[in-house]
Amino acid sequence: MGRGLCLYRYEDFAHVPRAKRRPALELKLPVWSPFQQTGFHCVWAGSAAMIWFWDADAVRDESSDRPADWERPERVLPETVFYPRKSDGVHVQACHEGFELQHWHADALLDAFWCAERPDGGLIDWFLARRGLPASAAALDVPLSSAATFEPDPWASHVAPGAWLAANESALVVAGVLALALVAVWQEVRIRKMQHLTQTAEATFARIQDEIDPLVRARNELVRLRRRNLALAALSARPSQAYLMGEVDRTLPSPAATFHEWRYQRGELSIVIEDEDPDPIAYVRALEAHSLFDQVKAEHARKAGRLKISMRVGV
Repeated sequence: MGRGLCLYRYEDFAHVPRAKRRPALELKLPVWSPFQQTGFHCVWAGSAAMIWFWDADAVRDESSDRPADWERPERVLPETVFYPRKSDGVHVQACHEGFELQHWHADALLDAFWCAERPDGGLIDWFLARRGLPASAAALDVPLSSAATFEPDPWASHVAPGAWLAANESALVVAGVLALALVAVWQEVRIRKMQHLTQTAEATFARIQDEIDPLVRARNELVRLRRRNLALAALSARPSQAYLMGEVDRTLPSPAATFHEWRYQRGELSIVIEDEDPDPIAYVRALEAHSLFDQVKAEHARKAGRLKISMRVGV
């Protein structure tokens, strides 16, 4: 935006709370502006606002006359903000069209006046008097910034962290509340999802349990029957005592030998026989020669003519 197409105003909002300065500026702007629709650009210097404002309808009409391929900028900025800031005092800034009288103090533009021609001494004295500065006979010695060359970046407001936080306090509170609300909603959704998954898993487990209960019972019954069969098979595999007695009787080396005691339990057989003159070695050899008997031991009993024999019965 050319400097000659906009107006300038410097306004201090020190009496307004930081968070409400921007709304206060927008409230006062229609009072200052002669235009029906006002566009503006503001650069803050502490509590003070440096404001350029213009006819927004004229800018909109000018944009409509551009070629179809012309890309409209996202925002409109005044020409002044692309020139370097000045030191304290009064300066003349050459613009692309015309000149601008500027009064600077503490890096803030306190006043500005645009004119089509280079200002003469009388205009400069008028500007000085407007600012309450003493008019000088050497008014034409006011520095002239003749180079109308833009800086790569426009001015920006220098905002301290504390001031930025104060100015954006409401927005930060809203953002914080929204963030907490989002976290709460997300946590609630997560909890509900976990509850749903838990209920689904419990229902699935109950269904599977109902399906496998008959199989488990059948398996347990099969194991019980198998153990019983193994026990019965073990019992049936062992020879009966009548059979053992017949085998022992046939194996004894003396046909005259008779049984006086018989004890058989868990594969261990102990007998006492009576013979005229029993030979332990002959009895041991005869019994060990049989495939059923093992670990055969023989010794004389207390009574003469009797022999005590113990052995292990195989299956």
